[in-house]
Amino acid sequence: YYYYYYYYYLNKNSNSRAAFTTTKAAADDDESNDKSASSLMKKMSFRTKKPSQTGQIAKILAETVIRGGDVICLHGTVGAGKSLFARAFIRSALNEGLSLSVTSPTYLIQNTYEKDDESDTMKGVQKVHHFDLYRLPDEKSVMQLIDLEGTFSNTSVSVFEWPDRLGSLIEKAENRVDVFISASAEINSSEDDFENKFGAVHEAHLLALDYESEEIDNDNDEDEEEDDSNDDNHNPKTIRTIELKPVGASITERLEESLFSKKT
Repeated sequence: YYYYYYYYYLNKNSNSRAAFTTTKAAADDDESNDKSASSLMKKMSFRTKKPSQTGQIAKILAETVIRGGDVICLHGTVGAGKSLFARAFIRSALNEGLSLSVTSPTYLIQNTYEKDDESDTMKGVQKVHHFDLYRLPDEKSVMQLIDLEGTFSNTSVSVFEWPDRLGSLIEKAENRVDVFISASAEINSSEDDFENKFGAVHEAHLLALDYESEEIDNDNDEDEEEDDSNDDNHNPKTIRTIELKPVGASITERLEESLFSKKT
């Protein structure tokens, strides 16, 4: 009897451990699938010939994809168009247009824009936090200066320029879009690929980007300051390539169902 009971005890616990291991493995697989969902999505890439067209990409992203709690990470070299993109995105996300003055927080590190009328918020977005992390050396300095728990709330959207300074902290954001912006000289292209996909730009706050004389991409450091009034924002021969890469199952699904997916 004793040996029978002992055998039964060992067999029962062995099955329990096996069941626990299987359940844990399944949970790990689900988490891995969520994290890798964006890698299965085809790359979304667009070319723009004017700042207003770059702004239109930001507007579509803000109005049709983004929800409260999402994060936008803007990647690109100095003068690529990160602040230009952020300006159009913030105005569109809060549905403000030219009435909202948006400046790059080059020295302040963070600017926060809030909707006055909460009943008119879009997709649960009441605030947009705009960060320029260029002058922060590393992840530790970010932790000392920025309240990420409050930043990644469900009622706000965060926009980061120079997001590499976040290091592993970016993993706190469950859903984000990495936006890669690069500028180059146009080579013998008379066809407007953007207008063929999205049509002409009509919104006043986007068209204003083509003519604004103030600094649009003010993310330069002191050693590399440039006169943006003479940069590629006003050079009709400059094109930008904008690539969108979602990270997170929810935002990947939204991006796949958006106007962007129908136009790639």
